[in-house]
Amino acid sequence: MNDPIQILQVVPNMNSGGIENYIMNMLRSIDRERFHFDFLEHHMSESYFDNEIQSYGCHIYRLPVLDDKNIFKYHQGLKNLFSEHKFDIVHGQAASLAVFYLGAAKRAKVPVRIIHSHGTSFLKTPKGVAKRIMFQEAKRYANVRLACSTEAGRFLFGNEQFSIAKNAIDTKRFAYDNTLREKTRRRLGVEQDSFLIGHIGRFNLQKNHEYLIRIYLELQKINPHSKLLMVGEGETKESIKKLVDEYGISKNVIFESVTGNPQEYYNAMDAFVMPSLYEGLPLAGIEAQCAGLPCFMADSITRETSVSNLIQYIPLDKGPGYWAKQISQCLKKSRYGYDSIVRKSGYDYHDNTLIMEQLYSDLLIKNTGQE
Repeated sequence: MNDPIQILQVVPNMNSGGIENYIMNMLRSIDRERFHFDFLEHHMSESYFDNEIQSYGCHIYRLPVLDDKNIFKYHQGLKNLFSEHKFDIVHGQAASLAVFYLGAAKRAKVPVRIIHSHGTSFLKTPKGVAKRIMFQEAKRYANVRLACSTEAGRFLFGNEQFSIAKNAIDTKRFAYDNTLREKTRRRLGVEQDSFLIGHIGRFNLQKNHEYLIRIYLELQKINPHSKLLMVGEGETKESIKKLVDEYGISKNVIFESVTGNPQEYYNAMDAFVMPSLYEGLPLAGIEAQCAGLPCFMADSITRETSVSNLIQYIPLDKGPGYWAKQISQCLKKSRYGYDSIVRKSGYDYHDNTLIMEQLYSDLLIKNTGQE
């Protein structure tokens, strides 16, 4: 038997987010006799999924977040990693740092170097501008381009050729379950007749939680019995909590931390709201549809997210009041699962893992002449 193909997944960290869940779905179902994953995390403390990753026999290598004070240490760490360990494929899921680790991988003669686009924009900040410049440089070191959607691919690769790798989910796991809905709402203290809108995602500027709070304030005027659920972690969580307190709505807003059972929250919700400034193809949007949730998303989000009739795209400049009015109109709509529809649309992770297995094998054959 041939040795398994050695694949290094490069990520910012492995906390529970869309990209991380996409990778974990693949890790759980991939043929581990033929493919072996290791991880490079740009995070010195333990991440949410680390224990599960290590239970599959995967190694986790760590480097600190790159800054002006540790540039030499960072580059030396990359050099040591690639000189001490042999990888057949480096799969770059952290595009903004790819210029460094794909450059090191090329110098180490790693045959397959993948750069994977998961976004459709960079924030218009000095840091965002720097990320865009570094990404353009990174393309010189990659020999494979992947994207989670056509829009994400065109954003970073322009007219250059790229392939689509769908952000797939476990459709059975996210199917609607009324018993789970009632159980979760009781745990959260949400009355069965309350209208619960929610969001699952990392707390950062991109996800636009402040705008979500403003939507909820308007929704309360229409339906005083409504509540808001926000699930996730991130750098803006504390400031959003403070904002909720300032508005005096803390009794009606529920904050939940990262969980291994996000399907509980989708089942508990009555509507899923995502006013993001930009997204590649949000895994949460696919999960929400699978659970039969009416979804309200910023029109900046790719239409490829829509695999059912459940999504309404709304411009942010319509204002929070307009969003609230549209959301309120789904109050009395019946609910059932859309798992079969999502599966037929090609977003079940079992099917997509087989596609990625073939892709990894084909890429290695193409670039080395052997699997």
